[in-house]
Amino acid sequence: MAEPATAVLAGHPAPTAPPALAEAGARGRLVVADRVVQRIAEAAAAGVDGVAPRTSSDGSLTGNVTTAVGGALGRTLPRASCVRAGSRVRVEIEVATLWPRPAAEVAARVRDRVAERLEALAGVRVDAVAVTVAKVVLSAAPTRARVR
Repeated sequence: MAEPATAVLAGHPAPTAPPALAEAGARGRLVVADRVVQRIAEAAAAGVDGVAPRTSSDGSLTGNVTTAVGGALGRTLPRASCVRAGSRVRVEIEVATLWPRPAAEVAARVRDRVAERLEALAGVRVDAVAVTVAKVVLSAAPTRARVR
């Protein structure tokens, strides 16, 4: 096979090969902030079937604007708190579930999903996930068109 040709402009040095990289473990480390671990846990819980979409602390379903304001004030569900010790974490998470779903089953799915996502995305070992069903809200009935 022929070597690929490289053009060298007059007055410019010839390109050099990039330096060889050290092994991945020797190059550095990745530190995931505690706030990121908390957000991953909240997002994982919100994605579980049976968990109410973002709700205010009074249990009413909220819109995007209200959710943003409530989130800034720490009043939306799901809400997580995490305690880290090195690469290990314990999570407490509050969720709102949709009626008529069984709260115990939803909580078990939240616990499993949060642990799985934290291990996969943050690289932490999850020692415990405590799930509290803080509210139960009615699922919004789909709007049906009126027959005329």
